[in-house]
Amino acid sequence: MFIAEILTAKGRAADLLSAARDAFLSQGYKKTSVSEIADASGISMAHIYNFYPSKLELVCAVVAAEVAKLVARLETATDTNASASARLSKFLLMEFEETYRLLEHNQGLADCLRVLEQKRPEDFEELFRLVRQPMHTILHSGNLAEEFDLREVSQVARHIHAATMKFRFPQLYSHEPYDIQRKECVGVIKLVLRGVEHR
Repeated sequence: MFIAEILTAKGRAADLLSAARDAFLSQGYKKTSVSEIADASGISMAHIYNFYPSKLELVCAVVAAEVAKLVARLETATDTNASASARLSKFLLMEFEETYRLLEHNQGLADCLRVLEQKRPEDFEELFRLVRQPMHTILHSGNLAEEFDLREVSQVARHIHAATMKFRFPQLYSHEPYDIQRKECVGVIKLVLRGVEHR
């Protein structure tokens, strides 16, 4: 199932995804059973497997929907009239804040992300390619406005993505308090901006 289909699911498919989301995001992958999702959704296990052939496929759909909603929030939060530097800074800081909040409010999400990274690395990478796309757009517009001087926008987006990985779902990488992690994130954002701004 593609992300667009997941986000526009209706009827029984929507009921299934809602129940799966509630279970996976609160309990994690390992502690959630398909029979529990079946009970909560009112859909038989056999029918669930018509939608998703495995528990892993179902958790992929749930995480993909959460990441797609995150990307939509990130895309709409930046002021299109602001400079590319300001938009990039806001995007990276908001990505930190939003992903931090997602893990804070959904204790099982960390487990789901780890399972995806281990068992479906290609899907995991594809999800984070989606997160990189708005950054690519900001970098490209900065180049067009001659605010940035980048030869390979896609490569720079990948490098920034790698450099800021620690600040995307930060509790996966650090047990430091929020304030310390945010301060580190702001410092890295300043370094990133120095690296891309036109000199």
